[in-house]
Amino acid sequence: MIFRQNGSVVISILGLVALTLTAMTWIAIPNSPQLFGQAVHRVKTPEKIVALTFDDGPNPPFTEQILNVLKKHQVKATFFVVGERTTQYPETVKLTYQSGHEIGNHTLSHHVLVGKSKKFIISEIDSTDALIRELGYTGPIHFRSPKGMKFVTLSQTLAHKGRLNVLFDVVGWDWSRPGIKKIVKNVMKSVRHGSIILLHDGDGDHNDKITDRSQTVQATNIIIQRLKDQGYKFVTISELLKMGKIR
Repeated sequence: MIFRQNGSVVISILGLVALTLTAMTWIAIPNSPQLFGQAVHRVKTPEKIVALTFDDGPNPPFTEQILNVLKKHQVKATFFVVGERTTQYPETVKLTYQSGHEIGNHTLSHHVLVGKSKKFIISEIDSTDALIRELGYTGPIHFRSPKGMKFVTLSQTLAHKGRLNVLFDVVGWDWSRPGIKKIVKNVMKSVRHGSIILLHDGDGDHNDKITDRSQTVQATNIIIQRLKDQGYKFVTISELLKMGKIR
């Protein structure tokens, strides 16, 4: 009888632990609600508009190649840069904003901020803001957490600073280089009015080397043309936020 009671207690404890871990994981993932402050995945709008975003750069020559594609289509985008990479490739950042695109903050080191201290989080954000400003960029600096992950301390810190966590609702999964057709399919099957599209011009997990993003370059060209054919217009994150209710 005692064994059965103890066994039931152990099972109950394990179940509670599993439930807690599941809840914590769900809160941290990109597409879950944010407990404090605001995270934006898309905006609710009747207009056929989308925002193209690129993470983890700068990453020459692929960032420049993406800029050429955007110029060809006369489209503006938002680039969420990693601070450490801006110090390596400052001219690429300058070229990006001088071409009319927005620069966003993707932290200094691209470390996932779940489980990090408030001091560490503030340092990652503020130091990257400063590096972007030092390169002469004067536009709005939006923030996106690495890998879109978030948890209580980050959410509280952003709320205190009055900043959004600009996430996404359309994922190209291009970081794994699954092939151009697959990247295009991933985007086209999910896009809708007011979407924020996530693509990558770099690789934040490997800040010490250049990552081949040729698939993303070619996929971007196709995605833009197909969405244009469907009547979509492209805007920056700042423009998107003014055109609908945050979702």
